[in-house]
Amino acid sequence: MTEHVTLEAAPMAFSEKDTEEERRSERPARLLEAGSYPDKGLTLTEDDLDGIVARFAEGIPVKVEHRDSPLDPLGHVKRVWREGTALLGTLAFPDDLAAFLRRRGAAKLSVGLTRDPLALTEVSLVLKPRVASATLMEQEDVSAEVARLRAALRDQAVSADIAAFKAQGRLVPASEDAARALLAAPEGATVTLTDRPDSPLSVAETFRRFLAAQPPVVTLGEVALGAQGGGETGFSQYEHMFLSSLGADPAKVAALIRAERAGQTKGETHAH
Repeated sequence: MTEHVTLEAAPMAFSEKDTEEERRSERPARLLEAGSYPDKGLTLTEDDLDGIVARFAEGIPVKVEHRDSPLDPLGHVKRVWREGTALLGTLAFPDDLAAFLRRRGAAKLSVGLTRDPLALTEVSLVLKPRVASATLMEQEDVSAEVARLRAALRDQAVSADIAAFKAQGRLVPASEDAARALLAAPEGATVTLTDRPDSPLSVAETFRRFLAAQPPVVTLGEVALGAQGGGETGFSQYEHMFLSSLGADPAKVAALIRAERAGQTKGETHAH
């Protein structure tokens, strides 16, 4: 009968100096995205990502599939920061391992977090990442990724501005495309106003201030005549001014709207 014997060898000792000198290759990475993760019972906001950044401590390990192994750590997380809705980072690997990962195309990542408080505990190379966009990147990809994230953030801000101005009645739908182009103008595009201590201003900021100074736009189709204390016509002062500037008689316009609504009401009565 053959007897199997397991011999436990003493672990080889490596100095911290050797370990640090070995890790010279750094790879930028996209680690996490703000959003809802119902399967994890977790919702992450941009503020949550900022909290993860604030609690980050250099030296967080890089593993494989979130498991402990004799190869730990494969590398370390050197730095993290938020860009828009994404958590980005820099991972450091030994040169030979970094070259091996590139040859094998191993780049998909997943992160380990504590919940209370939210903090990064480890990053793993995985086959099936929970966040599809979590991956190692090449240095030349970083600038393009940052530009994309900043453009997406700018588009969100522009959409929020437009929604607010429309809700205030200062922007009509027909002007939305032009307004979007002006609000999305590059930061380098400026307007110089005379006798203004804060000049020059960006095109976007100048247009925001212009819209904010405008009276509400008239939306005749939504006017409830007589409900706004506008005298006999039911129109507000601004609506009177607008109609008059078009050469229309506010009283006649009010009469036409009432007649049209009366006809609609009569038609609905007959339909029943």
